[in-house]
Amino acid sequence: MIKKIIISVLLLVAGMAYAQESSSSPYSIHGLGLQNFRGSIANKSMGGLSLYSNPFTPNIQNPALYGDLKTTALGVGGTYSSTRFKEQGGESTGKATTLDYLTISIPAGKFGFGFGLLPYRSVGFSFKGVNNAGFEESNTGSGNVNRVYFGAGAKLYKGLKLGAEFQYNFGRLENVVTQFPDTQNDTRVTTQTDVGGFSYTFSGVYDLDLDEETLVRASVVYSKSGTIKSENIQQISAVATTTTGVVIASENEILDIADRSFSLPSRLTLGAGVIKKSKWFVGGEAYLENNNDYQDRVQNRDRVNYAKAYGVKVGGFIIPKYNSLTSYFKRMTYRVGMRYERIGLVLQGEDVNEFGTSFGVSLPVSQGYSSLDLGVELGSRGTTTAGLVKENFINFSVGLSLSDKWFRKRKFN
Repeated sequence: MIKKIIISVLLLVAGMAYAQESSSSPYSIHGLGLQNFRGSIANKSMGGLSLYSNPFTPNIQNPALYGDLKTTALGVGGTYSSTRFKEQGGESTGKATTLDYLTISIPAGKFGFGFGLLPYRSVGFSFKGVNNAGFEESNTGSGNVNRVYFGAGAKLYKGLKLGAEFQYNFGRLENVVTQFPDTQNDTRVTTQTDVGGFSYTFSGVYDLDLDEETLVRASVVYSKSGTIKSENIQQISAVATTTTGVVIASENEILDIADRSFSLPSRLTLGAGVIKKSKWFVGGEAYLENNNDYQDRVQNRDRVNYAKAYGVKVGGFIIPKYNSLTSYFKRMTYRVGMRYERIGLVLQGEDVNEFGTSFGVSLPVSQGYSSLDLGVELGSRGTTTAGLVKENFINFSVGLSLSDKWFRKRKFN
């Protein structure tokens, strides 16, 4: 059974990885790209809340909740995004397919731990324009800053749980600018950035039981990074554009450009909610993020600043009747959420904000605790003010949570 589960998950992951196109937002040209990880598909469907968990599905945003695990869980999720860009000159569309996470979580009594891989930030854009010299140019970018992590959490005293997670962030980002002057060969400048550095997260959760089925939960999560290094190299080529594409017309010139060191934004998240076990949940969170030390991966850009970010999220779910024997739909979990975020990017004096409304369902799988999670988010990013771009997007997400007691002590040989 376990082999079948592993094979199924690997096939799903392979399909998502093959189709992956990173981001499709012009705002990802800045910094290390846009942050695209917002938790499991179940948590994303509740506005990205990090304070809810159950004993069978890991919460990969809040390590203190590993202490609640009762079964070993293998999780995988991916998202397809379709975006319409609106600017003063017209409209265009884009799409992206992203593997959201691959995670394994294991219980050990009052202690639990987990590890996995996820794309933490993404770069993906393609646009054309006229540069300061009056030449037409195209600008494309791609790549991910990935994250491998190991986290652990434990129940300490009554409703108190504490946890920690350590992460290594790595990846390669690429930016290609091609200029098309009228009287000379076209020029292509390719900039590659290799990123590496550690970060960590600490969290605490306190549950206060109101009765046997109802509890009030408070949560705090703090994330911080060590030094993130970006190693940069630049390649300049003279190219000729033909009907079949771009052909290199001369040898490449490799330039070493300055490397950079900075910290990822630190974030403090506070949350609270009410849980009716196996029936419903409602909660909310607010976070504050310090971007003071954050920088662009290659060079500082004119009229681009990084400011403090903040966000508010609310969401919840309902299960009509989790143990219904007559209706499959009553055993399903129905989720809804909303989020508003100032992402900390300021362009030409204008804040870049995000808003999203999400919906989702969990479909029970077989007779165990596994589920197929589906989610949809409608949202927007940015503004058309000051020559910027307004993005209206719809995200379709699918996740698989395979949960079982993998390590059972045999009673008979």
